[in-house]
Amino acid sequence: MPPTRPLPTVIGPTENALRTLLTSTLSSTQISSYQEWVIANAASNAGPAWRQTAAEGLKIGLDGVTRIIDGLRAAGLMDDEEALTEAGAAQLAAARSAVAATTSRLTDGITEEEQETARLVLDRIRGNAETLLRHGAHRRAEGTSHQDSDGPGK
Repeated sequence: MPPTRPLPTVIGPTENALRTLLTSTLSSTQISSYQEWVIANAASNAGPAWRQTAAEGLKIGLDGVTRIIDGLRAAGLMDDEEALTEAGAAQLAAARSAVAATTSRLTDGITEEEQETARLVLDRIRGNAETLLRHGAHRRAEGTSHQDSDGPGK
């Protein structure tokens, strides 16, 4: 039996392929990046803490969220009160439709049971990663103590 591949050698390339696929899918809209996609979706749900929720989801600081909002504002997709404009709402609807069509094709040939197993395993891996981030274990392992405001890999 051949050696089992370590999960990071599967997760990393999968993450890269999914991010590239999302960017390609979004290219038919004015929402041009993953970060803009997350911010536009968070703004559309506009709960009282949507900026903080978006920052936590993107693993960036609020300054990073502000920079993304500034870009969406410059593109005419958000107004000065950080709400989606009419054009922004239309672009988000178009993006959601395109993403839904692409996403449905990702699970072709995968049973519901396999999908549930994947969800459970990926949820646990994400939870473990978030615990490491909260406790700074990855910094200690690297021998550094600075906090990166733009998230991992930046």
